[in-house]
Amino acid sequence: MAKMNSFSKAPPALIALFVQGIAFVLAAGSCWLAIQFDFYFPSLAVLLVLQAVFAYFLSIALQMAHWWRYIHLLFPLAIWAALALQIPTSYFLVGFLLTGALFWSVFLTQVPFYPSKPEVWVAVSGLLPGKKLRILEIGSGLGNFAIRMAQLRPESYVEGIEIAPLPWLVSLIQAKFIAPSVRFRLGNYEKVNFAHYDLIFAYLSPAAMPELWKKALSEMAGESLLISHEFPIPGVHETQKKTFHSDQRQCFIYQIGQYQAV
Repeated sequence: MAKMNSFSKAPPALIALFVQGIAFVLAAGSCWLAIQFDFYFPSLAVLLVLQAVFAYFLSIALQMAHWWRYIHLLFPLAIWAALALQIPTSYFLVGFLLTGALFWSVFLTQVPFYPSKPEVWVAVSGLLPGKKLRILEIGSGLGNFAIRMAQLRPESYVEGIEIAPLPWLVSLIQAKFIAPSVRFRLGNYEKVNFAHYDLIFAYLSPAAMPELWKKALSEMAGESLLISHEFPIPGVHETQKKTFHSDQRQCFIYQIGQYQAV
């Protein structure tokens, strides 16, 4: 049981690689048995269809999130379709490099690229007291929130940190022309000391929220705010909640001192 628990804590992408590897071995073994018993001579299409089916059921057995089941089912079939259509391999290399630069952090953080909207930026600025603040956006993406916050609150120090290189580079270029005072860093927010900031703004994913909350409670000052857009802290009632009309997403606001005193 302990081994299963530790395996489930591995990055989903690593588990997915394991599933596809085992599925391929099972599919190849099935095809080999078919040949040995003169049942028929399997084709590449049959091999990949078997791999897709085995991967689908293995992902269920390992209790992966439901969307992974369909990814596993479709991935080998997509390979077969690409081979049948004779798509040049250079296209895949370019696609891999672009998506890797944009989404490579998802492998470890399970946080995909989620951009927030202008309505959110203005609303967050309105929630803040009228004094100089130190503001950090974690998972800053293209930097739009941090740049706009610097424009709305020019007296404050605004910073963003992003782990994926392509969005970070875009945010850096944007800041040079729009808001030179904003600082953008390439790195993992888990290595940043939250004690240095009055506001932490996060638009991450449900998977990241429990660890983010632990870090905020242990490092942030009592009067500081943690604002999470769309994804609440599991099992923690927010200090305040704000709904936006453009997409019905919400901001969940936590004044840290309220929870540290409990």
